[in-house]
Amino acid sequence: MKPLKIYFLSSEIFPFSNTYSLSKFSRDFSTYIHENKSVDIRLCQPKYGYISERKYILREVIRLRDMEIDFAGKQHVTNLKSAFIPETRVQVYFMEHADYFADVPELLYKSRNGRLFQNNHEKFLFYISSTFETMKKLFWVPDFIICNDWQTVILSQIIKEKYKDNDLFKNIKIISFIHSYNDNYLYSNSLFEKMGISYNKKEKKQNALNVMREYSDLNYIFDDGKLETKIKKTSIGKSLISSKKTTIFESCDNLKISEKIDMYDKIIDDLKSIS
Repeated sequence: MKPLKIYFLSSEIFPFSNTYSLSKFSRDFSTYIHENKSVDIRLCQPKYGYISERKYILREVIRLRDMEIDFAGKQHVTNLKSAFIPETRVQVYFMEHADYFADVPELLYKSRNGRLFQNNHEKFLFYISSTFETMKKLFWVPDFIICNDWQTVILSQIIKEKYKDNDLFKNIKIISFIHSYNDNYLYSNSLFEKMGISYNKKEKKQNALNVMREYSDLNYIFDDGKLETKIKKTSIGKSLISSKKTTIFESCDNLKISEKIDMYDKIIDDLKSIS
């Protein structure tokens, strides 16, 4: 039996970047899953300027150099480099972009004075949109793409609407992981227009929870004791939580190693059941 191919998209992966629980979850989940011989998992995160290429031994990937990306009506050029999570053989691709990621500081989503970057949504939409080009260049199309939090979950709608007739991508299933909930989940209508995807014009902003509810094949919420309550405050959130596609786990921060392993195994079993 061929291994399940998983492309894991995260805005941060420990130790390369780390602002909240997503970072260490990305490392721990992928490191454990990599040991499962029935799974082929690869990761991707943006290459923020402060990440040391020398320290983490980032190497160029010839096929992923100077890729031209058509994004929101403009041509962009991006490069991907490759490294391993330290002390593992888990491969991570790092996506470079001179304007979107080169000057991003360790706080990732805000400047050192605490002000949120105005282009947060746009730059992460670029990041997830570019993943399609990387898959074509690598001749590697996953069975599943795992998206994490507001930074990547819009991908489920993009692939289901824009690539539904594309033989290469149409069978990919999208899995959404939710580690947090805040105002970043609200996207401007103009970005949906730029991406050429549908949205509710009656709403001033589009809630990414609604995208997960409608377009993801499975959703997982990692509740820290407050997250489920936050999500339930919106009607969209209540609907998401009540969906048969949604599973709620306790946050990994509160689990023993054996409990984490049971949770990771349950997720992989779920993926196999829909593959």
